[in-house]
Amino acid sequence: MLDSLKSYVLTVSLGIGGGLLALLLHFPIPWMLGSLIVCAMARWWGMPLVPLPLALERWMRVAIGVSLGPSVAASISSSGADLPFAIVMALVVSTVTVVIGMPWFVYRARLPKPAAFLCALPGGLSMLLALAGDTGKRAEVLMVHAVRVVIVVVSISLLARFLGVPPEPQPLLASLDWHNDTSPLVLAGLIVFGYWLAERLKMAGGHVIIPMIMTTILALLTDVSMAPPSLVKTIALLVFGMVIGYEVANGPRGRYLQLFTTSSVFTLAVMAMAAVFALLLVRLIDQHFLVLFLALAPGGIAEVSLVALALGLDAGMVALVHSCRFLYIITAGPVGLKWLRRSIERNAR
Repeated sequence: MLDSLKSYVLTVSLGIGGGLLALLLHFPIPWMLGSLIVCAMARWWGMPLVPLPLALERWMRVAIGVSLGPSVAASISSSGADLPFAIVMALVVSTVTVVIGMPWFVYRARLPKPAAFLCALPGGLSMLLALAGDTGKRAEVLMVHAVRVVIVVVSISLLARFLGVPPEPQPLLASLDWHNDTSPLVLAGLIVFGYWLAERLKMAGGHVIIPMIMTTILALLTDVSMAPPSLVKTIALLVFGMVIGYEVANGPRGRYLQLFTTSSVFTLAVMAMAAVFALLLVRLIDQHFLVLFLALAPGGIAEVSLVALALGLDAGMVALVHSCRFLYIITAGPVGLKWLRRSIERNAR
């Protein structure tokens, strides 16, 4: 018990220390990137880090969902006829990603087709890991997706700085700010109720999507302020940084380099494709290129939306498009996996 507590203290201390160091070095999204890099390096060097409790990550996902609701409501109100273009484009990119990705992971990572299919899907990691349990390649699928999230977060953060998204003038004070127009009691009530509802409904990705839908409806129908203060977003960034850093470093050591390089090459190729489609959409939709790029980029809705929030972009548009893509993935994913397994069984006869 004492050793476990010490490991938790060490993990959290390294995460906070990494975030502060990244802040001093003027990293973009320092709390996530700093904690991610430091925890990944510490775990790789054999330090006794432990994964954070799953419940804590779920609470942070609910907080993100609550944060996204007002932005999604604003996007629904302002996007009008433009929004379907972005959603259709996201579904097209997702389909192409799977079509080119599955043979890539079969060829380069030597994975069976069901596991390669799961690796190629561009999001819905929690659902994918549940499905991956039957493939015998859960660790490999987790590794591929964790590497993908890291590359997306780092590259888009650097691109935002390059394209002139201004950094926060006083990042430490801004990230610890607790004061805004939202009542702490209202915020706590929304998060607690959102968590309870997500736990009861047990929907894939529900810890983000359910509270997001809840606060979107409230924002559309009422004038209640529901924007969590910066400190809540900072804690969420830290938690996700520590979780992803641990997952990346904890990959299967014997195949680490092969999976890392295979996932990296594929992620960069998919991001290049997303950038091309985002450039096309800029001509049709009155949105910043980075918003459309994030909306089409591979990665989970929580991580990508959190990047949009941290950069001060239209997180509502990003979350709305990713939610539609997520629903597409959790619908088509199990169908595709079932078809692959039946195909393999037929060929084996």
